[in-house]
Amino acid sequence: MTTAQRATGYADRVIAAAREVFTEQGFGAPISEVAQRAGVGVASIYRRWPSKTELAEQVRISCLRRIVAEARSAAAEESDPWRAFTRFLFRCLAEGSGVGTVLPPDEPGRSHSAEYAEIRREMTESVEALVRAAHEAGELRADFAAADVVLLFKHLNPALPIAEPRRADLRARYLALVVEGLRAGDRAELPGAAPDWAEVHAMRRPGTA
Repeated sequence: MTTAQRATGYADRVIAAAREVFTEQGFGAPISEVAQRAGVGVASIYRRWPSKTELAEQVRISCLRRIVAEARSAAAEESDPWRAFTRFLFRCLAEGSGVGTVLPPDEPGRSHSAEYAEIRREMTESVEALVRAAHEAGELRADFAAADVVLLFKHLNPALPIAEPRRADLRARYLALVVEGLRAGDRAELPGAAPDWAEVHAMRRPGTA
């Protein structure tokens, strides 16, 4: 194994551990818990990511990659737009996905990496494509926006003091209830305006209601 491969394996292991710990315990969990889960030292984590916030960005990137991968595979493999959309939702919230992990707001004035900006753009485009196809097929209610997806994941994946298999069961249960309300038909209009992407991204900054 090359040095680069070892470094990549180390990073993947720590990011996966951080995702699990933050999902289970929230962002307040200590880095020592992440280190123990990953089987590495606390000091080595801080050498790679000088702050907990920088590690959180890598967790965000890994979650966004999962969303992009699930959106693209659903679109490519499902001919029915509604099946593609609902498959995407359920797989994003499947056991161990990490999508919707509890993470902190961004620090004031902090800029993101080019890697984060690019994967966020890919996520926006891939989710919009699924939602647009389901709308055009007349299957998805018209007042549901693509940006609603991100907040839906957040609401359906709170930090709970129970093991991941049970959390995954509950996510699937409540997502199934939500999906029934997302179908187009003779339904009451949703209260409030749908968020746009700018509003969703702004929610990661402190001081935003």
